[in-house]
Amino acid sequence: MIVAFRKHASYIRKGRAGYQLQRGVPKALQGHLGRTQWKEPGGATLREAQARVSGFLARTDQLIAEAKGEDRLSTEEVIDLIPKAFRLDTKQEVEDLVLGIEMLRVNGAYTNEQADRAIRIARGQEDPRKFLTATEFLEMAARIKTPAPRTFEKWEASLKSFLQFANVTYPTAATRDHAVAYRGHLLERLAVSTVVTTLSTLAGLWALMEEINPMQENIFKGLTKRLRIRTNAESQRMEEAESFKSPELWEGNPQHIMIFKAILLTGCRLGEICGLHAEDVRADRLLIRPQQDRTIKTDVSTRVIPLHPELEYLQSLAKGHSGPLWPNLRNGNRWGVNLAKPCRRITGINPKALRHRAATTLREAGFNEAVIGRLLGHSPATITGSYGAVPWERLVEAVAALG
Repeated sequence: MIVAFRKHASYIRKGRAGYQLQRGVPKALQGHLGRTQWKEPGGATLREAQARVSGFLARTDQLIAEAKGEDRLSTEEVIDLIPKAFRLDTKQEVEDLVLGIEMLRVNGAYTNEQADRAIRIARGQEDPRKFLTATEFLEMAARIKTPAPRTFEKWEASLKSFLQFANVTYPTAATRDHAVAYRGHLLERLAVSTVVTTLSTLAGLWALMEEINPMQENIFKGLTKRLRIRTNAESQRMEEAESFKSPELWEGNPQHIMIFKAILLTGCRLGEICGLHAEDVRADRLLIRPQQDRTIKTDVSTRVIPLHPELEYLQSLAKGHSGPLWPNLRNGNRWGVNLAKPCRRITGINPKALRHRAATTLREAGFNEAVIGRLLGHSPATITGSYGAVPWERLVEAVAALG
C-alpha cells in the first residue's frame, strides 16, 4: 500500500530529553490493537524527528490497514480514499498533500496519470470513485435476489477467495485481467467442472453488480466459454455448467420455477415432479410412487426423498387438497410435456441436465453411488449394490448438499 504525504508537525511532541513521535489509534480499533496511542523516540532535535516521522507513519498505517482488513489496497484505491484519509479543511493542508503527491510522482510511486488524478481529488476538482466493500456488495446483492443461506455462503466464499487472489480489497476495484488470471489459477488446481461452477458463481455476482452500478463491467462474462475441453462427456458437462443459471437469477412462470427447483433439489425426473399428488407430500419427505394417473419408470424408481427446506412450498400447495398438484401439466399419461424450452429459458439447461447437475453435485460432495442411486431412482450397478439400505440420515445430508 502506498501512503500519500501528510503534514508531519502534529505527530511530533517535545519532551524533556528530546522529541517523541506519537499517533492516536482510531477509536474503533483500540480494542483490537490493545492500545490508544503509538509512541516512539523521535531523536534529540526537531530535524531528526522530522526525518523519522515518515517511517513511523508508514508502520502505523500498515497496522491500521491490517486491523481494518484493508492491507491489500491498491494505489488507485488509496487515491480514492484521500478525502477520508486526510484533513483537507484549509488551503495549506491541501497544498501540503499536493506537495507530498508530487514527491511520490518524482519517486516513481505514482504514475503521471495517478498523480494528476490524486491532485484533482485533493483540490476538490474531481470526485473519487465510490468503492463497495465486499460486505456492502454482498448485502446489496442479497437484497436484490434474497438467496438461500447456503447460496449466500457460497457467494461469500467465492468472492473472498477471488479478492485474496487478486490482492484487492474492494470488488469494484477488480479488473478483467484479475478475472482471467484467476481462471488460470483455478485450472491449475481444480477439475474443469469445478472451475466452471466457481466462475459461473462469480459471473452471477458481477451481473448483480451491473444492476447496482450500470457503469461496472462484468469481468467474468464469457470466461467459461474459452475453456478448452478434451472429451465429449467433459464437453457436455462444460456446456451444462456454463449455461446453468443460479436459481437466484431464475425469472419466468412461477409454477415452472417451482417445478425446476424441485428437480434440482431432489434429482427427480421431470415427470415425477410434475405428477406429484398432494398425498405424496409429507411433513419431511416426498413419496415418489405410481398413481392411477401416473406411472413411474421402474420399480426402483419408487422411493422416499427427504424434503429440502427450500421446497416447503410443496406443503403449502398440498395442504387441504387431494390429487395432482399441477393437473394442468398432464397430457394423456405423460406429465410435464413441452417444458424443455421453458426450462432452458429459465435455468439455462434442460430438465434432464438439472437431474444430471444434482448427481454431479452429490459426487463432488463425496456421496457414494449407493446414496446417489437411491435418491435418483437408479438400479444398482452390481448385485452387491442391491443388498442393504441407505440410512435415512445419509439421504437427508445428501439432499441438504443439493441446496
